[in-house]
This record gives sequence, structure tokens and C-alpha cells, in this order.
Amino acid sequence: MAILYCTIPHFAASLARRDDPSLQGRPLVLIGPERRVFDVSAEAAACGIVSGLTARAAEIRCPEARLVEADLGRCREELEALFQLLEGASPNVEPHGWGAAYLDMGAPAQDRAEAMSLCQKIGRAVRHELGEILQPALGWDSSKFTAQAAARRTQPGRLLVVSAVKEPAFLRPLPVSWLPLSEDSLRRLGFLGLRTLGQYAALPPAAVWQQFGQAGRLAQRYARGEDDRPVVPRWQAPRLAAEYEFETPVNERERLLATSGRLVSPLLAELRDNLRACGQVRLAARFDDGSTRQRTCTFLCPTANEAQVMQALGQLADGVRWQGYVTALQVALDHIQDAVPEQLTFLPGEDRRAQKLRQVQRYLAARFGADRLRRGVLAQPGAPLPEWRVHWLSEEEP
Repeated sequence: MAILYCTIPHFAASLARRDDPSLQGRPLVLIGPERRVFDVSAEAAACGIVSGLTARAAEIRCPEARLVEADLGRCREELEALFQLLEGASPNVEPHGWGAAYLDMGAPAQDRAEAMSLCQKIGRAVRHELGEILQPALGWDSSKFTAQAAARRTQPGRLLVVSAVKEPAFLRPLPVSWLPLSEDSLRRLGFLGLRTLGQYAALPPAAVWQQFGQAGRLAQRYARGEDDRPVVPRWQAPRLAAEYEFETPVNERERLLATSGRLVSPLLAELRDNLRACGQVRLAARFDDGSTRQRTCTFLCPTANEAQVMQALGQLADGVRWQGYVTALQVALDHIQDAVPEQLTFLPGEDRRAQKLRQVQRYLAARFGADRLRRGVLAQPGAPLPEWRVHWLSEEEP
């Protein structure tokens, strides 16, 4: 199986700049519903602004940023154009958040030269259709997670091909925050000092299962390059649903909402255990006169967060015309896809941290001399005393 991951970094922000060139030159922050950040430009992301922050928090982190209301309708139109273009190259295209998708290129496209040719063709088609500013970054591998990591590791307009023999070495130094785990799990990994995929992959599987459950064990398999998930075309996207029939018809909103919560909770748990998320929730009610009413809510970003889904269900319940007593209630989760990695706000990005450490290192070397600097090396991990486990070497020592 040959999988191509295509992603346009900062898709919505780049689209806004394409449509309005005056937005160039300053950090750009797009504001979505509830006055929260929807997308940012690369300059704003470097200031620590991520999706989900409030507009006020974004202004504090980057005072020079320009805040603009996001045109969500326009973004969805261009996203659909991107998917249709990719489906012209392969019928098996699986969406993965805004401006990103997996493509199953089939068994014949295994040769590196052929992969390069195919990807160059796709890249040219995307640039021609969407514009130069919306250049995709492409990653190629035999598994979905590694292909995604390769695309994130390269620059827009470039292709990174990872061969099977080099896959473990490629994954090992990458940040553990690239795994699609929950923010709570990533925070716990940070507290444990686990920063890279290699460190996470080396943990005993039983310990990972005990601490992080099925989702953590599945993520560990990704970190080891053991990812056999197929690409699921969007027209084959799975759907989860649950229904409840009342013994006695009811019309109390709170009881109906509590019932919908009991229905959706195990569905969301199943998504989280399998590192998946839904893009849409649907609430349907059947009344005692035989009629039905249903409403849907499409999420800005795919989610399996129970609080977010329950909030959406509450809004749907408020929008239903309760013309009588309800005899049955159904909750369905649609547009299911792989979860998108969390954008953490409690720690800076790995690249920014490394950059700051290098700046401090240069400053200390200039002030006190490079021979005064030492770096720790884990020499004897199993030694009983801490001072035996670590050796301190000068920067000149290998």
C-alpha cells in the first residue's frame, strides 16, 4: 500500500491572503464562532497562537497581529475544490481536517521515481487550481501516520518519501505531540519527560495500556511505524448511531437532553479509543403522532470531546419544534475521520523550545566560555543512584 498525505499548512489563513493581498506582511489571525481563533498564519503561530484561543488571548500573545473574521463558507468551498482535485488523482481520498487528506495511491505506485512523478503532478494541479500561496506539503509512505509525519516534516511545495527501512529512524526523534492523543494524555507524557516518539515507542506496551488505555496503545503502534489503517474514502466514512424508545412519551427538555447524553457517551468513547473524531452530530426525534424532526450540527473541527458534543446537542434540542410528546430519540455521529493532533497551548512548540535553548547556549558560551558548558548523557539508565546514571560532558566531547 502506498499512501500520500497532502496538507496545505495554515489553509484558511493562506486562502484569506490569496483573496485579499492586503493581509500580507503582518501576522494574521482568523476569528471564528464564539470569538475564538479558527486559523493563523505561520507568523502568528510562531508567537504561540493556536486554534481555540480567545481573540483577547491572541491579541495578548501577538499585539501586532491582525484579527479578521473567518469566511467559513469560502473556506468550505475551497476545501471541497481541493478534495475533488485530489479525487481526480486517486478515488480513495480521506479528509483529515482543514486542508489535509490521505490518498491511497494503490499498489502500482511503489517505485520512488514513480512516486515523485505522481506527486509533482498533484502539486502542480493544486497550485494551478488554488494558487501559489496554497502550495501543499506532501509525505509518502506505506502507512498513514508516517506519511502524515513526513508531510509535516517537509516544506510546502516539497515531497518527503520515507522508505520502509528508514521508517523507525525517521520517526524516533519526532515530537510526541504529533500523536493524535488527548491534551490530557500529552500533558501527562510531558510530565513524565517523554518528548519524542522514540521514547514513547520504547515503553512497555502493558504499561502504556495501563496508563493511557486503548488509545495510548494504538498511538504507540503508530510511533513504532506499525500502522495498517486503510484510507477510507469520504463516501465510505463510517457512521455511529444509537436510539432509545421511551416507555411513556415525554416532552421535558432536560430529560430528552439527558437521554441523548446517555446515547452519545459510549459512541464518543469508542471514537476516542480508536483515535477518531466526528465532523457532525445529528439529533432526531419521533413524536406520538408519527411525525419526525431532526437537526444537524457540523463542527468547525472534528471532535470526540463529550462536552463539546453535548453543547451542540443542547443547541439542537433548543432548535427542534416540540410539537408533541417524543416516543423515540436518536443520536448519530457522521463524517467520522482520524483524529487531528491537538494543538497544545501549555507548552511551546518543540522547534521554538530548541531555538530558545540554542540562543541561551550561545549567550552563556559568549559570556563564560564554551569550555564551561556541560551536557548530560544518560550512561547507565539502570544505576541505583542518580549521579551514576548521568555523565556530564563538555560541548567539545563527542
